Order: sequence, then structure tokens, then C-alpha cells
Amino acid sequence: MSRPLITTQNLKISRSNKTLLNNVDISIHEHDRIILVGENGCGKSSLLRTFRGVEEVDDGTIWFSPNLKLFYLEQEPPEPSINNLVDFFIKDIEFPDLSKINDIIEQLNLKNINHRKKLSGGEIRKIYIAKSILSEADILLLDEPTNHIDLPTIDWLERKLLYLKKTMIIISHDQEFLKKIGTKTYWFHKQKIFKREGPYINFHEWSKELIEIEKSQSHKMKQKVKSETKWSIEGISARRKRNMGRVRELEKLSQDFNETKIIEKKSIDLVLNKTNESAVNVVEAFDISFAYNSNDNKNKIISNFSLKIQRNDRIGIIGSNGTGKTTLIKILQGIYSPTIGRIKVGEHINLKYFDQNKESIYLDSTPWRTMTESGDYVDFKGEKIHVLSYLKKFLFDEKKSLQSNSTLSGGEKARLLLAKLFLNEHNFLILDEPTNDLDFETLNLLKESIKNYDGTVLIISHDRFFLDHTIDRLLVFENNNKILKYVGNFSNYYEKYGLSKLRVNETESKFRQKEFKNKKSSENIIKKKLTFKETYELKILPQQIENLEKELKQLEILLSKDNLYNDDKKTFDETINLITKTKNKLSLAEEKWLQIQILNDEINKE
Repeated sequence: MSRPLITTQNLKISRSNKTLLNNVDISIHEHDRIILVGENGCGKSSLLRTFRGVEEVDDGTIWFSPNLKLFYLEQEPPEPSINNLVDFFIKDIEFPDLSKINDIIEQLNLKNINHRKKLSGGEIRKIYIAKSILSEADILLLDEPTNHIDLPTIDWLERKLLYLKKTMIIISHDQEFLKKIGTKTYWFHKQKIFKREGPYINFHEWSKELIEIEKSQSHKMKQKVKSETKWSIEGISARRKRNMGRVRELEKLSQDFNETKIIEKKSIDLVLNKTNESAVNVVEAFDISFAYNSNDNKNKIISNFSLKIQRNDRIGIIGSNGTGKTTLIKILQGIYSPTIGRIKVGEHINLKYFDQNKESIYLDSTPWRTMTESGDYVDFKGEKIHVLSYLKKFLFDEKKSLQSNSTLSGGEKARLLLAKLFLNEHNFLILDEPTNDLDFETLNLLKESIKNYDGTVLIISHDRFFLDHTIDRLLVFENNNKILKYVGNFSNYYEKYGLSKLRVNETESKFRQKEFKNKKSSENIIKKKLTFKETYELKILPQQIENLEKELKQLEILLSKDNLYNDDKKTFDETINLITKTKNKLSLAEEKWLQIQILNDEINKE
């Protein structure tokens, strides 16, 4: 096995008098790419902050490898105070590579950032992503790295992280991203962490199996407690002294049962509060153009664009950061007026807007007062219900409802915004990055609610899985200031065009060529076909990789045996050496396959 970098023993983490993790033992090894999954507020971000030293543990110990360097990308990173990006990136780097830094700046389209203006969420995220890639850290702690960034950048990030071969601990809701990046999955469930070797792709099946096992064990425990209770009651009068041991055992069993029994998981009640039908033509845009400076004809964000949104349309919006996606939906809402052209809004339109920045969630307020500024009741579907009853639909108990919004996790803030959004009647939903910070359960419930919603939906999103299941038309903001209208979901579009139309300054092709050149020395000419050896390796390497993965799994099972280190030190050392060699072979095989596959893709494009 590769060397351990972080090890925890009997770890306990609590926040706001709530135990998040208890008696947790985990070990992070070199080259691990660990995915942390679990419902909002279960302790994922708290664990990363604990590793970084930002927060303390309640109990237990954390061991760090000597001289270990960590880089922490927060879920909501602060806007960096910078005048020069290069200076910002070289800070804390002992031997900075200026050429590499400038390449990253270009690849992420950061060179034209205006430091005098407030940075967007996407720009802030890109800056910290770049800093994480450039850092000399041994471990990258990445909390929702794909939030606020566009699809081309996510695609770039996926390939860059795989290329880095660094140790990573990642929290993300982006299922497509997780499938590509993760080598191990840690599931946060009922104050414990359940570990699974292997990628995220089969997580849901695995977690369901664990829950079924839990239910079976819980049932057995319940029956045993029942039997022991009956035995004690019947026998205690005649054999009191003898039965006291059984009574104490019963008490212990009851305690164990209460700690381990399955608590039926509550689900968020996402019921869209639809009002009367809108007009057939919901919103129409006639030859609109927009520039933040109305006299600037050269730098138009939107140019000569027309659109008709009709009742029950399901439209997704994709494109690179800064191309005008949010600007368009603000024009359609009437927040901005087009520089040229006009907007026509149909009759009986009741529009509700989900703001990606969650600006309507005031940090100095509480969930209770977010729902109603005064009083104890809210109107929902024509009925007055207590605010606590409504908030419980979104998993806010009384205590959480009275806490400051500033103490909520990113996912809890997103749920609160959904609660506020769904409280009001509407027949037209505009959602700007609604999936950011949501856990899988909430995301899937939102997906199903939108699918069943009898109204009009307009969604800006970078979540490929979510788009595939909620929309049937796309507005694609291309890199030439055009907006393409496409009939179909994201996968349909991607299969036909890829992401090339979304690229800014052709960063995709530049990145691919640079990465390939790094692997193929100074080769500048793309070959017309693979060599016989390359063709053969492309065919056999997947099977070799699969065999090495199986071998690695068997070795790690052997290593996980209790007391192996104490009972058989020689076997322990031999196993570690074999694991290290196998991982190296696996890494080389994966790298070689990726190299040939990229080359093959380039040839087939010709």
C-alpha cells in the first residue's frame, strides 16, 4: 500500500451541539482520490476543515505525515484581494514555474479579469482552482469544486485532476464528475463513514445494500430485546438475584438497539405550488441586443437574438462563464432592459426566480424569518400552515429553524431558498444553477419535481445529469457571441458537437495539444494513424487495467485483516510492497491508455 498521509482514530466531530461524526477511523493514502458523499449537514465539509486546521475535533486523534502540505478549496471561498494573478499564484510556492502559471491563466481564460470590479462566483472559483492545481500541496481538499464554473472548465478540470496524480479528497454533487474522478467513496451515514474501494459509479447500489443489511440487523436486535424483556419479566420474581445479570444485559441491548436502529430517513417534500395557467406565449424576445454600456456596439453581450418561450417549455441554458447566460434571464425577467429590441411578456405570468448567489437569504436572519417576516404562519396552496410544519418539509427542525442563516451549510442554504421559492404560487420557474451544494437526495427530488411540474421552466446549469433529466431544448451560448437553439437534451447536444462551441479562445484544443506534447516530447505533427503497437495496446490495456485493479483489491483485503501487522509483520511488509508496485503498474497503464486514446481521438477527428 502507498504510504499513509492522514489517519484518524476514534474521531468525533460536533457542530451546534449536534454530533456529525462519532468514533470514526479512516486512513488517507498517497494517490487516493476520495469522494465524500452524504446528505447536507452530515459533516463532509467539517471533516475537510478539521484536516485543514480551521476547526477542532471533539474527541479522538488525527495523525498527519511529517511535513504534509494541504491545499483547501472552500465551498464558498472569499473573493481574493489581488492586483496581479501571477503574484497571487506564486505565493507559498518555493520554486514557481512562470511558464506553467501563465499557461493555466490562459487555459482558464483568467488573463482578462478586471480586478477593479467585483469578481463573479465563476471567476473566484476558477482562480482558486488554478491555485490548487499550481500548489505544491501533497493533498488537495476540494469542497464543491464544480460550483459556479461552466461545462468547458469542468471538462478541463476533470482531465487536469486525472493528469496530476495527486492525493485528493473531494466533495461534489456532480455525479458525472464523480464518476470520472473518484477511486474511493466515503459515505457519511448516521455519524459513521462507510468506505468503498472503487469508483463512484455503483455507489447507489452499494449504499442500498448497506441499508438493507442495517434493517436486517436492526430487526434481529429488536426481536432479541423483546425476548430478553419477556424472559426477565417472567422469571425475575422467582430468580431475582440470578436474573439481575440478564436485566443488565437487557439494558445494554436496549441501549445498543437505540444507537443502531434504523431511523427512517425523512425526505424533502418538494411540491411545486403552481397557480393558474399562463398564456400560451410566456415570453418573447424580438431582435434584442445588450451591452452594459449602451453606446458600446463592439462589446455586446447579446446580439440580435430572438426567442419565443411557450407554456410548458423546458429549456436549458449552457455556455462558458461570462458569455451572458444570467444577463439573458435578467432581461427576460425585466430586471435589465435590452439595449436594442423589445421583450413581450404574456398574460397571467407568475414568475419565480432561483438566484444562484442566494442573495435573498439574509445571513443575519433565520430560516423562520426567511419564510415570514412576522407571525407564525405561512400561506401554502391556499391554506395557512405553521411555519415549522412547512420548514419540516425541507428538513429544518425547530432548533435549526431558529438558528442564524450564517450557520447553515451551503446545501442547507440551497434548501432554504427552495423552500422560499416553492412557498409562492408560480407558473414560470427560472432557475440559475439550482443544483449547487445540494445533496444527491435533494437533487433527485428537485429533478423529479421539475419533470412533473405543469408549468414553464428555464434552467441555467452545468450539471450534465440534471440537464439530461429536466429539459428538452437548449440555448447554447457559443464563443462567437451567438446563441444556438438546439432541440434535445445535453447528451444529445454533446454527442453531436462536443464542447468546442462553448470554448473561449479555443482553450480546449490548446490544452489537449499541450498535454499531448508533454507526453510525446517535441512531436508537433499529428499522426494520420496509430502504429501497430499503439493499436494493440489500446485494445489490451483495458483488460490489463481491470486485472491490476482486481489484484490491488485482493491485496488490500489481505492488508485489512485484523492484527495482521502484529501477527505477521513479514506478510504485512510484503503486502505493502506488492500494493505499491501494483498501484505504480496501474498508474502507468492508465496513463499509457489515456495517452493513446487522446491520440486516437485526434486522428479520428481528421
